Amino acid sequence: MGAIFWPSIAAHSAIVLTVKQDGNDVVVSGSGSANTTDLPTPTSILDYTNVLYFNQIYAGPAAFEDIPPAFPVDQWSGITGPHSISNDPLIIATNPTSGSGDLFGVVADNGSGESLLVLPLNYVSGSSLSGTSRFEDYTLSDLGLSPGVFFWSWGTNGNVDSFELKIEAVPVPAPLPLAGGAVAWRLAKRLRRVSRGQRLQNFSKFPRSTQ
Repeated sequence: MGAIFWPSIAAHSAIVLTVKQDGNDVVVSGSGSANTTDLPTPTSILDYTNVLYFNQIYAGPAAFEDIPPAFPVDQWSGITGPHSISNDPLIIATNPTSGSGDLFGVVADNGSGESLLVLPLNYVSGSSLSGTSRFEDYTLSDLGLSPGVFFWSWGTNGNVDSFELKIEAVPVPAPLPLAGGAVAWRLAKRLRRVSRGQRLQNFSKFPRSTQ
């Protein structure tokens, strides 16, 4: 799946969630706040950070499916944005995951064509959020994620707000020819010097003509 960009209708995103490869792991981290004034009453559920299900992705403390702990969150409908962030509809990270902070994120599609904003239980509008979760021994490809930037927005007038998800590309090492360019140039220069010295040495072996 190629990068998907959703037009931003706000000057900035109040919540920014970043996903990137960190060695052998994938790290999800984010911070910000949300203005929920114009959103409908949320639905409270228990949720998990280690599941990418219906294109959901969260930052926050380690929370597993099937075993404790699971964390209570509020899911808020009424947001508009892309309905896909992943090319795999269901991924459960069976390896242990770790994390800290608040559990929050987004469900791109809840299975009924709705996007959901996920915030801590009893979240107070405008409160600060910060959290990190880690998928150990996974790559972005394993999780069905491709680099891209995604936006969801909601609210009207002074209550307009937004959520941004950034999936960063894996850094590519510099090509070897570029890294070895300076060494190759110095070697070529030295060979030219040796060749020139050899020619002068050979020329000196022959007597000069007196005519």
